Amino acid sequence: MSSDNTIRLLLIHDVPAEAQRLVSMLQNAGRPNRAQHVASEAALTKLLQEHTWDLLIAAEQGRQLEAATAIRTISKLQKDVPAILLTERAGSQPVVEGLKAGARDVVTIDEDQHLLLVIQRELTALEERRQARQHDRRYHATLNRAKELLDSSKDAIAYISDGLIVYANDSFAERFGFQERDDVEYQPLIDMLTEGEQEDARDFLRNCAINNNEVEAQEWQFTAKTANGTPLATKAEVLSTIYDDERCLQVRIAASSGNTEELEAQLSEAKNRDAATGLYNRQRFVQLLDNAITAAAGSQRTGGLMYIEIDRFEESVQQVVGVAGADQLHKKFAELLQSSVRRGDIVARYGEASYCLLMPETTPDSAESRSKELLRKIADTIFEAAGKTLHITASIGISLMSETSGNADKVLEQATKAHDQATTKGDGGFALYEPDAEQQDDADTYHRARVTQALEAGNFKLLYQPILSLQGSGEKLYEVLVRMVDGKEELAPIAFLEALGDAGLSTKMDRWVILNAVKAAAAQNAKGEPVSVLLHLTSASLKDGSLPAWLGVAFKAAKVAPKTVTFQLRAEDINSNLHAARDFAKQVQELGCRVAVCHFGTGLSPFKALEHVKVDIAKIDASFVREVQDEGEDSEALVKLVSQLKEIDTQVIVPHVEQASMLPTLWQSGTDYIQGYYVQPPGEEMSFDFSLD
Repeated sequence: MSSDNTIRLLLIHDVPAEAQRLVSMLQNAGRPNRAQHVASEAALTKLLQEHTWDLLIAAEQGRQLEAATAIRTISKLQKDVPAILLTERAGSQPVVEGLKAGARDVVTIDEDQHLLLVIQRELTALEERRQARQHDRRYHATLNRAKELLDSSKDAIAYISDGLIVYANDSFAERFGFQERDDVEYQPLIDMLTEGEQEDARDFLRNCAINNNEVEAQEWQFTAKTANGTPLATKAEVLSTIYDDERCLQVRIAASSGNTEELEAQLSEAKNRDAATGLYNRQRFVQLLDNAITAAAGSQRTGGLMYIEIDRFEESVQQVVGVAGADQLHKKFAELLQSSVRRGDIVARYGEASYCLLMPETTPDSAESRSKELLRKIADTIFEAAGKTLHITASIGISLMSETSGNADKVLEQATKAHDQATTKGDGGFALYEPDAEQQDDADTYHRARVTQALEAGNFKLLYQPILSLQGSGEKLYEVLVRMVDGKEELAPIAFLEALGDAGLSTKMDRWVILNAVKAAAAQNAKGEPVSVLLHLTSASLKDGSLPAWLGVAFKAAKVAPKTVTFQLRAEDINSNLHAARDFAKQVQELGCRVAVCHFGTGLSPFKALEHVKVDIAKIDASFVREVQDEGEDSEALVKLVSQLKEIDTQVIVPHVEQASMLPTLWQSGTDYIQGYYVQPPGEEMSFDFSLD
């Protein structure tokens, strides 16, 4: 599970202060969480039945609810929620008892580093189990589709195991004059041959089974007996394969008796194509990629490979439109890719949610430019499947090909590594594989140097994402996002700056963003298009006592009204720095600015901090939206949170909105603003048409 994901956490502890300490410890470690304290078995049962949870942390011996009881409840309801127990006892005995009860691990209280490592291990294992179940569902769905294709095929097809026909389609039964497939299934195949050919047939089929060749079919000519005993000359293909989880032989007799070269060519081409999209399949593409690598090496040209994967495919597509709808989406996605190819390019479907685009001749800059253009095209396209509209994004990893590339496996591995790097920056990004990046001995020093150099050279740019009013306020509000440009990629530097803990660089970055954002806002105002901006501040700036005074000077110099500027703080930063957050909020609000909190709703008592720090706007944590939009849960928790915020006169932003189906719920709940790809992705201009609201 990515460290960016909000952990859905169940807590069982008799001491509220210790439970809150655990939540704060996770937040301070960069693991945002939505925690729920549980005090009874009935409450636990209700929570498990109504929501999905990632983790249970429980005191070993609780008075209100025993950990062993909680684990039994989870098991009884057949929920996959890993349990970690906390103990005050020393030695191995509590560990043994906990593991016997069904806990994943037992950690001594106050050993926070140990606990964090166990949590990360269990979340990673949970994600792998979820993916395994997802792959199992897809596997069985694929089997069902394959069975349907076999049943409806005009070719006569049978599967043979230990000499018996374990499956035969209707065409096979009809070919030999039988009324139904039941008349031939579980009968010896040899009995359907004339007596003079039975011994040779046994040897042939035995050799096919021993050779175990799953790629090249063996041709088999024999004389069969029809249901009424009439001899029938037959030509078939025999291939070793798996049917119903058992090794067996497939016998296929082509529907047409005229085995022309044209028909053979069509069959060969069909084997190389993906059924859902018509693109080359993985097996054929790897062959074509190997050929392209050889050609690139011989001509000293540089080629390129894009590995393209639809972001969060199961949540954004499969859970929304189902398996059949997903196939429709794939067909339209493939058409979009084909519309973007150039002469010589090859497009293929590589995996369940992944595609490859082979560029026989390219340059790094051209490959990156094409990736950026393709991602924008995908994000701007409204796909329709199963009667629903889908907004999806994709991420791309790019690998170059030259005389040093070796083989297809190496190039594909490099492209997938680049894709993994792209996804660390969020959905809809791309990255170019660079060998030197893997040899970086001191990543912290490397990142720090890149940011310092970029600050000195001004190699940053701002992106603007509109935040749309649902209540018709007329305000033109944009969130400002910063990207570091180093000539080859665009990075969001704030994330790793905070991980480095370099307060000096963080404050410099924040001030650069503030200055350039208010200048951009002033330019819009000068054109008669007044806008407001939402600016994120790092925890370092939150604790910078000189910042409020500096802001007053900056606003005057830029001729921007402070009321058009909102400063956004993370909920975890406020909780960790209550006094500094209180003082900062008061000072900038006295200037006329607004203060917002993002990731709101995480932790055990999210409203507690608002008793000390007055905020004007709360941006709800995206996990609340994903539960409703992507995972199909009810909107009760989201609506309740909005209602509680409205009761304390706090405006609400709901982010991550990607589907129109969310709008009625949000509007009725009193939500003030929405943000997300449904409204518009981040762009380089403040040009959104707010008249739509």
